[in-house]
Amino acid sequence: MTASDEYQAACVQFDVAAGDVAANVVSMQSGIEEAVAAGARLCVLPELWSTSFLSEFDDATFTAVQEADATLCELSKEHSLVVVGSSVEQDGDKVYNTARVFQRGEELASYRKIHLFSPNVEHRHHEGGFEPCIVDTELGRLGVLICYDIRFPELPRHCFYEGVEVLVVPGQWPEARSQHWRTLLRARAIENELFVIGCNRTGQEESLRTGEAVSFPGDGRVIDPTGEILVTGNGDAGAVTALIELRKVRTMRRILPVASDLRPEVYRELFNRVHDKIVAGTREHQKRESVDERT
Repeated sequence: MTASDEYQAACVQFDVAAGDVAANVVSMQSGIEEAVAAGARLCVLPELWSTSFLSEFDDATFTAVQEADATLCELSKEHSLVVVGSSVEQDGDKVYNTARVFQRGEELASYRKIHLFSPNVEHRHHEGGFEPCIVDTELGRLGVLICYDIRFPELPRHCFYEGVEVLVVPGQWPEARSQHWRTLLRARAIENELFVIGCNRTGQEESLRTGEAVSFPGDGRVIDPTGEILVTGNGDAGAVTALIELRKVRTMRRILPVASDLRPEVYRELFNRVHDKIVAGTREHQKRESVDERT
């Protein structure tokens, strides 16, 4: 597949209404139309754009979400777009936070969020995925993460090893930790010499853990492989667009040849030293969570 070397990309940010799929579809359509008017060919939506985070699900919700994804897919066909956004996915008795990649009316790939955000008890309502998502599109090789995933450098590094040029990150990242969002997105762009597109939501929503209101700044942003922030959003709904120039990826990887200067034999030894500690730490955390749930 031959990729376009230059194109406009957009973060389509809006206030995601918890459980109101119809309202969120209207917001999505408005944002997509605004992005298209600005010339966008790649659009990234917020995390769980059609429902936000819910503690309970029913058949009507899953049906509405499937119809919402179908509408998004149809818009990708109508406007010749690549679009990415996550939504709930039912698989048997399990529910996943799943990002889908649509291109011109076709689903190219899907990604089940690997790192669930335990501080907001996401792990009590969703199952974690196991496989990264790397997909070739007409706009280049994309890697897909979802929100909390960006805190774990192993996944974006895997994308770097696999030649990803653009990393897309649907998110629901709160204002209280907005500096982390901005710093982590930029760091991932610099260390992996690729574009990063992070789309965050706007508005407020109650925390599933505490019931307190959480504010979201809607600071979607596009960052190039040098770490330059090309565009940032604010608290308003709408499309935030910037020019993607894939030649910048090739240029940075030539000027700073990180890939050829790696020391995998050293990293393997270091990982082996701490592997058991990592496993023990995650098991201890899971044990504490299990006790908390029973109490």
